[in-house]
Amino acid sequence: MHSLSTSAVSLHSYVGSNTNEKKLSKTSDKKVSIIYFLALFYTFLSLGFGSGLIGPTLLKFGEQINSPLDRVVYILFTRSFGFLVGTLASGFLIDAFPLLGRTFLACSLFFMSAATVIIPFMYHIIPMIIVHLMWSLTAGVVDNLSQLLTIRYYAQVNVNPYLQALHGAFGVGAFLSPLIIAPFLQDASPLDQWHYAYWLIGCLQIPNLVWISIYAIRDELCSKKHKEITLENKEATFEDRKLETTIVPDDQTKSSGKKLFLALMTIFILLYVGGESAFGAYIHTYASLHLNFKKDIAAYLNSVFWASFTLSRFCGVVLSIKLSPIQMLMTDLIGCIGSMSLLLILNKSSLILWIGSVLFGLSVGSIYPSAIAFTEKQISLTGRRISILAVGGSAGDAVIPLLIGYMINPKLLGPIGFILILLIVIISASLLYGFTLLYVNFQFKKMKNTEK
Repeated sequence: MHSLSTSAVSLHSYVGSNTNEKKLSKTSDKKVSIIYFLALFYTFLSLGFGSGLIGPTLLKFGEQINSPLDRVVYILFTRSFGFLVGTLASGFLIDAFPLLGRTFLACSLFFMSAATVIIPFMYHIIPMIIVHLMWSLTAGVVDNLSQLLTIRYYAQVNVNPYLQALHGAFGVGAFLSPLIIAPFLQDASPLDQWHYAYWLIGCLQIPNLVWISIYAIRDELCSKKHKEITLENKEATFEDRKLETTIVPDDQTKSSGKKLFLALMTIFILLYVGGESAFGAYIHTYASLHLNFKKDIAAYLNSVFWASFTLSRFCGVVLSIKLSPIQMLMTDLIGCIGSMSLLLILNKSSLILWIGSVLFGLSVGSIYPSAIAFTEKQISLTGRRISILAVGGSAGDAVIPLLIGYMINPKLLGPIGFILILLIVIISASLLYGFTLLYVNFQFKKMKNTEK
């Protein structure tokens, strides 16, 4: 099995070595700033705060706007669509204005914080959807720019731990968010007391906004530094074009195989992201409707899932040193199927719901980075290919939660449909991954036979 993970040669790892050495030589004398990384860490923490709020308050949205759950789920679809558009738009923005990354990030943080504060004031579904769209658009920009700025700044060192820590910060925020809102969801609390949690979390993002704004003003209004960065960008662009002309002939001979592999992994990420986001969004609703959990207890359950998810992300950093991406993905998928099967078979047990949520969080947390690492070992991950994978994830984030929102209607499958559909999604992702491994192995054997 280990041979599969190294069966295809990554072209960029060989051809791009000279360029990387030049970049390293230019930046080797630059001291990395942990303080700057903490600002970006705080940014992903804010993203986690906003994402973790949606699950525990989904039923509250329905009460406030006087709409059934099958209409409230349009909010989830809107957030996913907005995040997709924001992610793509930020890529074009940073390409067009490469010197204004921190400025765009600060502006996006402002609108994301403002949307979080405004959401409780919406008492009709259309204004509620519009404000959630505003939040998700800016969240997509924040997500993309934070990762890009991290890669740029820490390019002269091993950037992987920094990226892993960023994604871990998201899990920390998503874990803390339900804990913050749980006291405001108690049965004795007024109906609108959950508003205070949104206002509190919106205010918690203000220090992050000020922090990033200081960097934007200091680093992006210095004309001398701008000129130096511009020259470096021009040199990097020239080198990238040289690389493209070197790589294109080889890519053309194997383009069909790479396109099919990329398509398979995009669909896999679509299924994975859809399952992960659906579990985080609906576990609170499922526990409340199917097992009659109190809303504050269900919020703690949601928090436990995100805690195990975060632990899995941080443990993945260590495990990835010993295990290949294939081994990690197979272990994770087996854990996901096992935990969801347990939740389906013993769906009347509250204890099993707690255990299953923890197991699912531990299994699902490291799938995304492992999938990206597996993809990178097979093909060169250009910016366009990464965007295709991101589109797949955003599509899954939009479609699968929307499907579950319709199917858990009492007239259809009811709350148990949440577990049933997720199990089908995870099994489908596992089968697709198995087929992808067979395809990679087939391509590897074909390449060896051609060489003979």
